[in-house]
Formats: sequence, structure tokens, C-alpha cells
Amino acid sequence: MNTQVTVTLPSELYEHAKRWATLTRRDLSETLADALALVLNPMSTTPALEKPIATLSDRQVLALCHAQLKPSQGRRLTELLSKQREGTLSEKGRRELLGLMQTYNQLWIRQSEALAEAVRRGLRKPLEP
Repeated sequence: MNTQVTVTLPSELYEHAKRWATLTRRDLSETLADALALVLNPMSTTPALEKPIATLSDRQVLALCHAQLKPSQGRRLTELLSKQREGTLSEKGRRELLGLMQTYNQLWIRQSEALAEAVRRGLRKPLEP
């Protein structure tokens, strides 16, 4: 079931969404719905189940600073993004892509938190602007 919603976007965000829709050869509404699904759908592992970064050992924090997707996930993500750009991504592939993007975003957030914690603990120097 779908529900129609009217949203007012900042002009810059609207232009970014239009560009992304054009690059992926998709409807703007589909592009925005996917972006919202990516951000708002529950993650595969909920943050409540993860230990807070501040409770991790120095070794764990530093390891998380260098965390990456599994190689197989990275390859599959690249493949699905290519199919999306080409306009050949199936509905099943789209769902898989959204799941991998969620996994990537969750990892990126945890990595960012770990970097901040490592700097706070003096384990790393701050990143240059």
C-alpha cells in the first residue's frame, strides 16, 4: 500500500535528488522513496544491540576505524549500482541494493563514531579539514 505525501524540500536538496534520478534513470518520486527507505528502514542490526563506542577497548576502537564492507559485499554493491545506472536493476536487485546501502551506511556511521572516539582518547590525531 502506498501513501501520497507532499514534502517541501530545500532547493539544493531537490536539485541533488533530480540529478540522482537522472543519473540512475529513475523517477524522482522513486528516487526520493528509496532515499527515505534507506534512511528510515530498520537496520539489519539495530544500534541498540551494538556496544556503545565509548565502552570498546582501544584496540577495538582502532579496528573499527579501519572497518570495511566484506569484499563480497563491496563487489555486489558495485555490481548493483552499475545495473541501477544502466537501468537494468530488477525489483529484487533494488531491495538487495537498499539492504547493502543500509549496511554500508551503518558501518560508515560506526566508523565515524570510532574515529571521533580514537581522537578523544588520543589514539589518533584529528583528521585535517
